[in-house]
Amino acid sequence: MTQNKKHVIPKGKYGRKRREYFHNEEREQRVQQERKARKQREERAEILAKNNEERVKENLRKARIEKLTQEEIQQQQATAAARNSTYSQGETTDQQIPLDDTFNEASKQIDNEDKHATDKQPSKLTVDNQGSGLNQDEPNIQDTQLKKEQEEHFYSENAQQSRVDHYLNDDENKTQPHNPKLEESEQLHQSKSETETKGEQRTTEKVRTFFIEHWAKILIVVAIIVLLILIQAIFKNVDDNGSSNHNAFNDTQDTDKTYTTTMKSANNAIHSVVTVENDTSNDTTSAEKETQEAGKENELGSGVVYKKVGDSIFIMTNAHVVGDKKEQKITYGNDDYSIGKVIGADKYSDIAVVKAKVKSDSDVKPIKMGDSSKLVLGEPIIVVGNPLGVDFKGSISNGIVSGLNRHIPVDIDKDNQYDVLMSAFQMDAPVNPGNSGGAVIDRESKLVGIASLKIDMDNVEGIAFAIPINDAESIAKQLEDKGEVKYPNTGITIANIGDINDSTKQSINLPDDVNKGVFIGEVKKDSLAEKSGLQKNDVIVELDGKELEDNLRYRQIIFSHKDDLKTLPAKIYRDGKEKDIKIKLK
Repeated sequence: MTQNKKHVIPKGKYGRKRREYFHNEEREQRVQQERKARKQREERAEILAKNNEERVKENLRKARIEKLTQEEIQQQQATAAARNSTYSQGETTDQQIPLDDTFNEASKQIDNEDKHATDKQPSKLTVDNQGSGLNQDEPNIQDTQLKKEQEEHFYSENAQQSRVDHYLNDDENKTQPHNPKLEESEQLHQSKSETETKGEQRTTEKVRTFFIEHWAKILIVVAIIVLLILIQAIFKNVDDNGSSNHNAFNDTQDTDKTYTTTMKSANNAIHSVVTVENDTSNDTTSAEKETQEAGKENELGSGVVYKKVGDSIFIMTNAHVVGDKKEQKITYGNDDYSIGKVIGADKYSDIAVVKAKVKSDSDVKPIKMGDSSKLVLGEPIIVVGNPLGVDFKGSISNGIVSGLNRHIPVDIDKDNQYDVLMSAFQMDAPVNPGNSGGAVIDRESKLVGIASLKIDMDNVEGIAFAIPINDAESIAKQLEDKGEVKYPNTGITIANIGDINDSTKQSINLPDDVNKGVFIGEVKKDSLAEKSGLQKNDVIVELDGKELEDNLRYRQIIFSHKDDLKTLPAKIYRDGKEKDIKIKLK
């Protein structure tokens, strides 16, 4: 564009040579390819038409030969039959019957072609000058020889080919009107093929042009689709992991996902868990009993059947569930119940044993016992119990082992002072009122603990505790045999170092860096402590190789040796000096 004017190609130069200004090599190549393809298609069509024409002629030739052969054979047979009939009636040669026109023409043709052969042979037919007659035997011989020669010539290869050519020339005009239709059909087919080819080429060109013009947009769309697929896959993977949780009970040999090991364990365990109520009246429902005033909050719980003898079952439950009552209402199976008798209860371990009778057709069965010493942090477990009593019996909750070897302070007599440290393991499975005394099951469907308590505080969730089955089973056997559990009693009155005043510390010359331990206030006469050499104002800081934090820890260590009653090494401070001593437990 010069001086705001468009540069225009002169019309004289433009004309029909506009392609010189709009030359497109790609288009020229495509046009040449189309021409070449069209030429090849025309050549193939021409060859096909020629082959079809030759096949048609060959088929017609064969048909004419067959037709001509059949007609000539029939005509010859008719002529021979007529001649034989004439000679058999004794007619003379000058009264000859005229032959069929077609046969006469064939005879003349044969005579002309084989004239030199017939001239050489002597004639056996004699006629007198007056035409008096014929020899009676010679005409038959001559006719037979003539018939034979005619047949041989009629079936000769040259004669057959001559007749076929003549027949084809006569019918050529009849076959020619069909050729234009054939050519028209072939041309229509060829035109259709060319149209389809051109349509495909135009479609391909359009698609290619579209991709060239919009490749950026297409790339963006593909990227978005891939991104969405990846996001969907990520969320699906997260959902699968979160929903399945593998339930931690899925055995590698169990491929039936519709009935997992967790389900099997739960369905087996519910036949070993019963409801324990220390109120044997039937005036209120179990749910109402559980939600009554705090003074009665321990009247209802669960129990685990660990042994069955005849129609009697032995139930392991919590001591705080049975309370101080000697009879308990045991509900089992399909709301069947019986009154059980408390064999024994141990408040320090929070274990009690109840014996009850069940119906002979009951499905109650003892549970399999496990080994709590093999528990692993993070191991999956399930809790089977009866929260709120029989109204929600056979409830299942699952979780994992959240902690091992926990020492939980327990206020046994509800005087707001802790009485003992309970040895337990921690779990995050929900434990509600009524679950106390329920079964804690591992992935092998074995009993590994007895649900006992949980931390019930604001903003605290998922902290519950169970008594290890090894400790609970040992206590249950003692209760079953003796009705009680005897613990060692050293016969001393103790207080925590952290609870005594500074003047008392100065009076006993206790070093300033000693902040933990137990202070001995009184020593009973003839007690184990006196026999061990302990005195008033002694401070015990270590027992059985374990540091003493307070009096609860002292009682826990002493109680842990209730079975062996062995002498325990101890470290004490007396008059400000450290001293080793042996404390006897028997």
